[in-house]
Amino acid sequence: MKTLIREVLCRIMVVLVIAGASWLSPVAANAQSLINVSKCPEKGLLPVRFQVDCSNLKDPATQQLCRPFIENQACKVFPAYRKITGIKLEDKCKAIKFTIYQDDNWPHPKGEGGLALDCAVDYLAKYSVESHPNTKLGPYDVHELLHEYQFTLGPLPSMHPLFASSMAEAARAVGDDQQYQLDIKQMRAEAKRLHDELVNGKYKGDPKECSIAQAQVEEQLYLENPTLVSMYYLKLPPAQGNAPEDRNARFNRMFLVVASANPQIKKFLTAHCGKF
Repeated sequence: MKTLIREVLCRIMVVLVIAGASWLSPVAANAQSLINVSKCPEKGLLPVRFQVDCSNLKDPATQQLCRPFIENQACKVFPAYRKITGIKLEDKCKAIKFTIYQDDNWPHPKGEGGLALDCAVDYLAKYSVESHPNTKLGPYDVHELLHEYQFTLGPLPSMHPLFASSMAEAARAVGDDQQYQLDIKQMRAEAKRLHDELVNGKYKGDPKECSIAQAQVEEQLYLENPTLVSMYYLKLPPAQGNAPEDRNARFNRMFLVVASANPQIKKFLTAHCGKF
């Protein structure tokens, strides 16, 4: 009788252990999908902690890309933008969380590849952990983290001011020369196209005419002297209003200072933005 009772109890214990393991397995899986980076080789502790959540990815091979991605964001891209912009992101964000999704579970409108939130970024896998597959550096991205930096600048004249030059310089800073050369090639073509279209009146009266003119000036000045990208951030005056004309004037004044008061730059910006 005692033997029988002992066998029954053992079987009950086995069932409970198995059941407990099944209850805990999703938690364990989620824990493994959360990766934190708070320090980097040769740099020590970071002022901002980086985290990536890959629990929404179903493919194990894609999940394996999460660690090199978040390490590159923390140890390569973050310090690159810190140097380029001069902004101390830790004054706004003590931590930044990246959440990676697939096409079939993306929680935002279709067409968005990434979305910068408040000290957080939602990303599709193909634009984050699967990006730059042929580089020795491994997966990284320079777009959404730049938004996080620029959130500290106050009211902006457009969604992506200073992006072309900042991202090109970041690609060079992290050691991706192939991407940098591609960025420069595209920038040369775009700067010429925008200049010609603006001069020919294509955007006359368009609400985006001024921001397009600013993008042309940003790219042209950077192509002439890449070191000027840091001056864009250093010389940007404090925001003094939220109206479109206030936002535009603020950036126009910065471009004129960076261009050493070049009269042609002032004439160009005035023609497409009005007086400032």
